[in-house]
Amino acid sequence: MRRRVPHLVTVSALATVIAAGGGALAVTPASAATTTSSLSPTHANLDKYTSQQLTWSVSLCPQEVRELGKAAKRSECARVTAPKDYSHPGKGDIKLMVTRTASEQSGTSERVVFTNPGGPGGPAARFSVVVAALSPLGRTEAVVGVDPRGTGESTPVSCDPPQTKVRDSHQLTDANVTALQTAVKASVDKCVAQHGDYLPYINTDNTARDQDLVRQLLGVKTIDYYGVSAGTWLGAHYATLFPEHVGRFVLDSNTAFTKDFQASFGYQPMGFQRRFSTQFEPWAARHNDTYDIGSTAAEVEATHTRVRKAAAEGKLGFFSANVVDNVLTQQMYSNKGLETAAKFLGYLDDARDGNKIALYQAFALLSSGSDSYTDNRESTTFMATTCNDTSWNKNQSYYVGRARSLGPKYPLLGYGQVVNQCAYWPYQATNSKVDLSNSPKILMVDTTLDPATPYEGAAAAHEASPNTVLLTVNNQGNHGAVLGSKNTCVTDAAYGFLMNGALIKQDSVCQGVPLPGDDKVYPTGKQVAGPKPSLGDSQKTTPKHKADDLGDILLNLLEKLVGDIFGGPHS
Repeated sequence: MRRRVPHLVTVSALATVIAAGGGALAVTPASAATTTSSLSPTHANLDKYTSQQLTWSVSLCPQEVRELGKAAKRSECARVTAPKDYSHPGKGDIKLMVTRTASEQSGTSERVVFTNPGGPGGPAARFSVVVAALSPLGRTEAVVGVDPRGTGESTPVSCDPPQTKVRDSHQLTDANVTALQTAVKASVDKCVAQHGDYLPYINTDNTARDQDLVRQLLGVKTIDYYGVSAGTWLGAHYATLFPEHVGRFVLDSNTAFTKDFQASFGYQPMGFQRRFSTQFEPWAARHNDTYDIGSTAAEVEATHTRVRKAAAEGKLGFFSANVVDNVLTQQMYSNKGLETAAKFLGYLDDARDGNKIALYQAFALLSSGSDSYTDNRESTTFMATTCNDTSWNKNQSYYVGRARSLGPKYPLLGYGQVVNQCAYWPYQATNSKVDLSNSPKILMVDTTLDPATPYEGAAAAHEASPNTVLLTVNNQGNHGAVLGSKNTCVTDAAYGFLMNGALIKQDSVCQGVPLPGDDKVYPTGKQVAGPKPSLGDSQKTTPKHKADDLGDILLNLLEKLVGDIFGGPHS
C-alpha cells in the first residue's frame, strides 16, 4: 500500500532544473504583455500552435508563485495551447502553464533559462521562480518553467493510488504479494478507464516537444538548460530531438539516460542503501552526543533494526514498517535530511515502550509543510511518463524475484521492488533512444553517493555520450549538486558555463564539503580520480544564492512518489 508521509518542507521550497536560452530577448514584466513567434513549425500542420500569441499576466500564475518573495515580483505566467498528439493534432489540445521571471538586470540581451525539477512529474513553473531566487542565474537571465503535461497546471491528470492493508513489504508471503499485485493492477485499470484519452500522450518526447514549442513562441534560436534528476532525462531527450536548438546544457544528478527507465531505476535499491549504510550511519555515530542512537555505525543500525521491528509489530501507530522505510529513504536525498533521519530514529526508539510524547515528536518532525496539490497529478504523471517511455517487463514474477533477491542485500528499498505499475500498463511505449552525437557539448554533474540517480548510471550515460563532459563530486550523497550548493568548485564550473559559456575542457573532479556538524570530509566508498576543474576568471561567479541543499528543495515535490512502495523512489 502506498503510505503517505507528511511533507518536510514548505511549498515555497521547490525543486530545480535550469535552462538558459541563447538569442536576444528582453523579458520585462508587464501586465498582459504579448509575445508572438513567426518561426516555422517543427511538424506539419502545427501552424495553429506556432503562430499563437502569448498573453503574460501575474494573475495567471499559481498562488505559490505569487508568494515566492522578491523573485515573484518579476514573474508572470501564460497559457500555451499544445496538441495532445504532435503527429495527429486533430486529436485535441492541451494547455501548458509557463512561468517566466525577468532577471534583476532586465535589459536588451537577456538569455532565457528553462527549468525542470525532475520526477518525472514535478511541476516546473513554480520551481523556475525558486531558481531565479536561489541561483546567480536570476541576476542576468530570464528564467522559464514549463509544467510538464499532466502535472502542475498543464492539463493535469490524477488517479487514485493503490490501496492495500500490507504494512510491511519485507513480508513477501503469497497472500501479501497477491494483495499488492491485485491493488496495483486495479489502480492502473481504473486510471486507464478514467483517463485513457490522455494518458498515452504523456511521455518525455511530447514533453520535450512542448518545451520546444514554448521556445519558438519566445522567439529564441537556442535554449540553455539546467536539469536535475529526471530533468536530465528530459534534457537529454530534448537534445536528441532538437540538437540545433541546444545552447548551454548542464545536467545535474543524472539518470542513466542512454539506457531505459527500467535500467535507470534499477540502480536505486543499491544507491539508497549505500547512502544509508556507508554515509548516514557512520555520520550519525560521529554525532551520538546529539542524536543518541549509537556511537558506532553498527549501533546505529541496531537502533534502526529495533525501530523497524517495533513498527512491524504495530507498536508505533501510524508509523508502520513501510512508513519507516519510506521516511528514511526520503531523508537520504539531502544532507540536511541526515539530521532529520537521526532525530526520527531517536524519537521512535524512545516511543517503542509507549512514550506517546516521543511518537508525537516523530510525527511533528515531518509535518512542517503542506501538499502542493490535494490530488495525485505528480504521481500519475510519474507513472504515465515512465511507463510510456519504456517497455517494462510485464511478467509479475520478475518483480517478485527481484524483491526476493534485492531485499536481503538492500533492505531499505529492495523489498519494495515486488510489484510495478508499468507491468500492467496497456499502452505501447515509445522506447526512444538518446543520441547526443549531433548536440553541442553538455556538462554533466554527479555526486558519487547520490541515492536516487546513482553514480554508476550517470557514468554509463557519460561513457555512451562522447559529447558530454563529466564533473564528479567525491564523498557527497546529496541529490542535486549545483543549485543551493556551498561547494564553489562545483558552482563555479556549472554557473560559469551557463552564464559565461566557459565549459571545462575535460572530465574533472571536485571534493565534497563536510556533512552537517562535521569539521572535515570523511572519505566514503570509491574515490574517483581526476583533475580539478580548470576555471578561468570568467567562470568564478561567486554565486549569490541561499546555500541550502537542493535535496531539501526537491523533497517537497518528490515526497509523493518516494512514498510509493510499488515503483520505488523517483528521480
